[in-house]
Amino acid sequence: MPDVYERLRDRLDEMATGYPATQGGVEIRILKRLFSEKDAELFLAMNSQPQTAQEVASHVRSEPAAMVTQLEEMAGKGLIFRLREGETTRYFPIPFIVGIYEFQLNNLSPQLLKDISEYYLTGLGGTFHGLKTPHLRSIPINTRITPDGPIAPYDDAAAIIKGKSRIAVADCFCRKAVRMYGKGCSHPIETCIQFDSFADYYVDNGMARYISTDEALAILKRNEAEGLVIHILNSVNVEAMCACCSCCCGMLISLKLFPAPAREAKSNYVCSLDESRCTACSVCLKRCPVGALKLKEDKIQFRDERCIGCGLCVTTCPTEALSLMKKPDEKLYTPPETVFETFNLMSREKIRP
Repeated sequence: MPDVYERLRDRLDEMATGYPATQGGVEIRILKRLFSEKDAELFLAMNSQPQTAQEVASHVRSEPAAMVTQLEEMAGKGLIFRLREGETTRYFPIPFIVGIYEFQLNNLSPQLLKDISEYYLTGLGGTFHGLKTPHLRSIPINTRITPDGPIAPYDDAAAIIKGKSRIAVADCFCRKAVRMYGKGCSHPIETCIQFDSFADYYVDNGMARYISTDEALAILKRNEAEGLVIHILNSVNVEAMCACCSCCCGMLISLKLFPAPAREAKSNYVCSLDESRCTACSVCLKRCPVGALKLKEDKIQFRDERCIGCGLCVTTCPTEALSLMKKPDEKLYTPPETVFETFNLMSREKIRP
């Protein structure tokens, strides 16, 4: 029978983005860094649906008091998710991405990052765009920059923030990780916004601070000025909003490698260039994170197959030669209601006949 870490790897590989085996076994080394054998066994025994500590204890035939302690410790280490609803607290297993990996924000070390880097190159990276349903979507700051108006609140970053009751801000995991290597970029690090249950989880675990709606909107405005792509978890009820740069963000770095990033990203918008207005000032070239615009023979050329619909080029075009257009109705994408439904959908897509 496979040992507990091999079984844990196999269960994580069934979840969302996955957690594939590698020839060198680096994925097992990572799990041993994060999970004790006791924690790994409990993760494997837990139901995929949220349960109270009493329900988990009954399921695994353990003492409720001891179970509360272990579940809280695992939630505090970012190994399971804690969901608070009034006086009731429930727990459930989470994927490696988005989940366990991102929840190591306060537990990063050069050794863990070295293993993660090796794993990305030898197995994990290939899973990022391997499913029909992605775990992230790119959206514009707001849909007022489109000439044909907004289509849905979940495609408008400002509208998402205004509709939330609990908001928190955390450091960007990617930039923090790269800076630990002694590299990085000049972009701000406190940029990533969490909502509702994710905000509670991040704050409870010391990874974020609660902020007001006004501060969140100010951070969003600053992120746009910095030329950061707004990526949200792929759901109608948005739980998290990242601000990504193409120098540190794994998602953007991998997207740039595709000949047609537009086919890999789920966005309901695409840029449009009015050549009669364009003065070839080249401001847009620096703003586009995926190389959808280029200068050739003193003219800006737009390649729609590379556009991910973030709108960063539109907001700084001095002649309004660029605009963000809604895609045709037959190409519009409606995400699942919650990120947990997205995870379940991704898991079902992984099943092979």
